[in-house]
Amino acid sequence: MFDSLLSRIRSLQKYIDRPWYPYLVALLAAVDMFVLVIPTDGLLVSAVLLRPKRWARTFLIVTTGSALGALLLAWLFQHGVSAVTDKLVPLIFGAAWNDTEAFAQSHGALALALVAASPFPQAPAVVLAALADMPLSAIFLACWLGRGAKYALFAWSASHAPKLVLRLWGVRREINELGGPPGEGAPPA
Repeated sequence: MFDSLLSRIRSLQKYIDRPWYPYLVALLAAVDMFVLVIPTDGLLVSAVLLRPKRWARTFLIVTTGSALGALLLAWLFQHGVSAVTDKLVPLIFGAAWNDTEAFAQSHGALALALVAASPFPQAPAVVLAALADMPLSAIFLACWLGRGAKYALFAWSASHAPKLVLRLWGVRREINELGGPPGEGAPPA
């Protein structure tokens, strides 16, 4: 199943130059909250590499999709399965659940934003925040800000990658020794 999903995602990349592609990546970012195997970061970077002037628009769209996925996941845990989780979670986690719930309520939004900005999966933190009865608006905002910071860095870096690589120490000299950057003639002898 995993290989089939990745194969389908790769086949979608042939449409990367289409104006609707960032919205597709946003939808996949939302779905990733439930399946945890979609390479959203890579899809974002590849979309920006092809259209570097649209990096800000792309990261904003994908960030919003990811935050909406987190909002839906949180809503489902707060409203859809709360009767089951209210009884099971304290049994599974025991006395530590009360401490975890208190931590999530006092540091929840900040902690959730940090997890969203990190390379760690965001879904478990969203579920924990939802089970701790964090307001849905706080979950959405924390996820949007955390993913926004991460995706902005990725998108900006991807849009400026060719220039940044040339500025690295020693790289420009090596490229000139190999015949210069693409599109330029060979360096003078």
